Amino acid sequence: IDSQMLEPSFISSYEMNSGLKEDEESIISKYKSAVVVGRRVYIGGLEVKYKDTARGTEVKGDAMIKSPVNKFDMFPLSRMIEASVQDGDSITHMETYADRILQFKRNKMHLINVSQEVEFIEDTFMYKGITHPSAACKTDFGIAWVNKHGCYLYNGQQVSNLLEKQGRQIIDEATWASFITDKDSDADPGGSMIGYVPKKRQLIVVADSHNNSSSGDVYIYDMVTQSWVLGNDKFYISGEVEKTNF
Repeated sequence: IDSQMLEPSFISSYEMNSGLKEDEESIISKYKSAVVVGRRVYIGGLEVKYKDTARGTEVKGDAMIKSPVNKFDMFPLSRMIEASVQDGDSITHMETYADRILQFKRNKMHLINVSQEVEFIEDTFMYKGITHPSAACKTDFGIAWVNKHGCYLYNGQQVSNLLEKQGRQIIDEATWASFITDKDSDADPGGSMIGYVPKKRQLIVVADSHNNSSSGDVYIYDMVTQSWVLGNDKFYISGEVEKTNF
């Protein structure tokens, strides 16, 4: 059935139809990490390209942007979220679990609740950051990650250090710190990696992705027995070959 609009529509707007404001500064950004939650994409560690070419680009390492619902390639600058600003740190990776985003920086982790229209920080975990994306992985128990201070698991309710069991240290702090390799910069090829074997419910932590002495050593953590075992040169590759993430 054909119909004619006798009067202009006063209940719709460009912003309602497109998800963008008329004066939107930018919808294009490069990013270091991205996650999909609730039919939206969140990107973090940004280099924003402005619509105004005179402004050029701007690095916003602390910020993340969420897309409009079901528009996974559009990142309006007006939807920017900054958990912490100008703290001398920047976003290195993001993971999502149970309506939460784990926003990793080098020295801390922000737990951000995204279950509602307005996001908010639930908690900040100091000294629980990571230096590169391969230092975190998904499991069916939650999100696991490693750094010089420990191996951690977020299960949707709390963050636990898997190096501790019933109030005692399973692996000595100095032993763990000498095993783990942090990336010094983005250009550094090294860094410890963590992966998950779902069939055996085990975490595998490789000493270093860069081919050097002891880089193929691994620690394996069994989720069921909550115990660790050390393997020497299990991932060793000769010939200056770098390891990819799991």
